[in-house]
Parts: sequence; C-alpha cells; structure tokens
Amino acid sequence: KWDSKWRLVIFDIPEQYKLTRMAFQNKLKEVGFYPLQKSVFVYPYPCRDEVDFLTLFCEIRPYVHYLETPDLDEKEGVVRRHFGLL
Repeated sequence: KWDSKWRLVIFDIPEQYKLTRMAFQNKLKEVGFYPLQKSVFVYPYPCRDEVDFLTLFCEIRPYVHYLETPDLDEKEGVVRRHFGLL
C-alpha cells in the first residue's frame, strides 16, 4: 500500500562514468521508476535499500541522492496516473 510519499533518486554522475550512468538509468527504468527529468527518477514505494545497493555496486554513491517528499508539485497528477494511484 502506498504511504503517500514519493521517493526521488537524483544524480549527477560525471561524464567519465557515462556507461555506468546509462546502466544505472536503465536499471531504474527496468524496476519501475518514472523518469521525472533526465537525472531525476521517482517511485512511490520504499526502495532506499535497493538504491543504496545499486549505487554501491556501481561505485557511484557520491553522485546519487535519495529523497522522500509528500508532494511532486505540478507533476503529481502525471506521476500518480503512471503508477495507477489516482
């Protein structure tokens, strides 16, 4: 059940890690994250452990941030619709 919090994964991975960045983005999409912007992905369910594991495995931890927020501003409707949470 959704707890009304959005999980944001925000990253700024340097160009020298381009292939790793692309793999990271693809994995986020593969597991169901919604791409809010080029380097901002959103998910409605708790996933900190999974994101932490992935960033450690890919050795990109310093470039990735995990945040929780109750609101997505004007994008809320689009994202809720994507996840079937209307």
